[in-house]
Amino acid sequence: MALPLGAISAESNSPAASATGLRSPQELAQFHVLAGEMAAGRNLPETAAQEFLKALDYQQDSTLAARATGYALAAKRDDLAMSAARRWLAAAPSAMEAREVIALLSLKTGNSTEAQAQCQAIISGHPGGENEGYRHVALVLAQEKSTAQPAIALLKTLAAEKPQSAAAQRALSLLAYRFDDLDTAEKAARESLRLAPNEREGTLLLVGTLVKKGSIAEANGLMESLLAGQKDPRELRLGYARLLIEANQRPEAREQLMAVLKTDDANGDAHFALGLLALDANTLNEAEKHFQVLLDKPERSSDAEYYLGRIAEIRQQPEQALAHYERVNSGNQTLDAFVRRARLLAVLKRVPEAREVLAALRAQYPQLAPRLTATEGELLADSGNFTEALAVYDDALKLSPDDENMLYGRAMLHERMSRFDLSETDLRKLLGQNPDDVRALNALGYLLTVHTTRLDEAAKLIAKAYAAIPNDPAIIDSMGWVLFKQGKPREALPLLQKAMDLYPDSEVAAHLGDVLWALGEHDKALAVLTKAQQADPDHPLLRETLQRLQDKR
Repeated sequence: MALPLGAISAESNSPAASATGLRSPQELAQFHVLAGEMAAGRNLPETAAQEFLKALDYQQDSTLAARATGYALAAKRDDLAMSAARRWLAAAPSAMEAREVIALLSLKTGNSTEAQAQCQAIISGHPGGENEGYRHVALVLAQEKSTAQPAIALLKTLAAEKPQSAAAQRALSLLAYRFDDLDTAEKAARESLRLAPNEREGTLLLVGTLVKKGSIAEANGLMESLLAGQKDPRELRLGYARLLIEANQRPEAREQLMAVLKTDDANGDAHFALGLLALDANTLNEAEKHFQVLLDKPERSSDAEYYLGRIAEIRQQPEQALAHYERVNSGNQTLDAFVRRARLLAVLKRVPEAREVLAALRAQYPQLAPRLTATEGELLADSGNFTEALAVYDDALKLSPDDENMLYGRAMLHERMSRFDLSETDLRKLLGQNPDDVRALNALGYLLTVHTTRLDEAAKLIAKAYAAIPNDPAIIDSMGWVLFKQGKPREALPLLQKAMDLYPDSEVAAHLGDVLWALGEHDKALAVLTKAQQADPDHPLLRETLQRLQDKR
């Protein structure tokens, strides 16, 4: 069969044609599809997208265009993704996903006119109707945080086109809520309720916005009105409790969860949330009670065992904690339960078993091997097996010389072995790879503070870490301690008190005691140290600091 003149011309100019002798568009398309498949199999998404796009020059195929779009997005090649999405839409004019991609990419490039046209098409052509179309558009636009403001402006324009549409206002409220533009979210939610009074979704959007803004009394009132009309309010109460927890309104969340238990005393979701709240508040007996209820619920038992293990750890009951972790066999906490098992086995002087657990995990999760190897080195060091721990780190770094976790772990081990120069070398290599590594900045600053006289250099390193994460108690402690070593105890005191409030650690207590003593607060210093020693009698720095200050009296 003769080919059209245009097809012959395209084929004769194609590199694929000259290299392979292919003669038909179908063969050329197949050649590029095969090349794309090979690139995809080798994890080369950009090449895969390019090859699929070349195939589309010879064969219009919506499935192929969709794949090209996906690979281009994975490669972060927005230009390729836009070309592929347009080919996709040309081949399948009803393809909502193609319009979604074009809308988002258009917003990223500042083409709001194109984005608006695609969103209007999604709304008008949505199979669920116009109301669902508005919601769909809001959820699509919410995917890209970098375009929050133009996305909100776009949805305001779409809502203004239909001023009597409560669905348009709800969509605007939902999008603004997702991007934390709470004033816009509240205004749109109230307008949606004016247009459609007592509508459930609009009420929930307003409730969620008020919770985020801290207007809990009004949110509670709206929620109670909504709950009053429900035959079974449990799911609504649970959803409201989750909103309150996210907004750190814990007493109010607990009240809602307890209300669920009044009508359903075995509700697993309520018991689980209440257990987490109690654990977070360190009311361990209450947390234990809620998690115990879940042991008889197959879908929750593994999570319950995990958190009961956490409670046992806090109570310093390693054998009980280990028993709980050994019964965790499913759920999001499974991997962490295995790692905690290994740590507890090491605490119980069963180091070979601990290493076996980690070796089994490495075999099962090869992608996590570096993290698990770092854990192995850490638990060996904590159990006093410094030589074996060093061998683990050295062997791992021979294979991956730049691995950050291994370098940091070995640096901390070198410090514990009093090899301060080697510790500094590893930490400086880390900072050479990433000058903003907060963990390395703080560790090197603290190393220089404690073991050298290079206090100005130490202070600069710690200050950089502190600026990046100002509420980390370890960094706050380092900042306070370097100030004290520089002869500034009054500047150090509030930092060390804050660190102690956030994390009552023995080392922080020792530092705080020294600073209080230097400021003449001798009784207070000894009280802080004595209280800390009662909780941790074997901590060497704490014991030395208390003895030294007592000898000065």
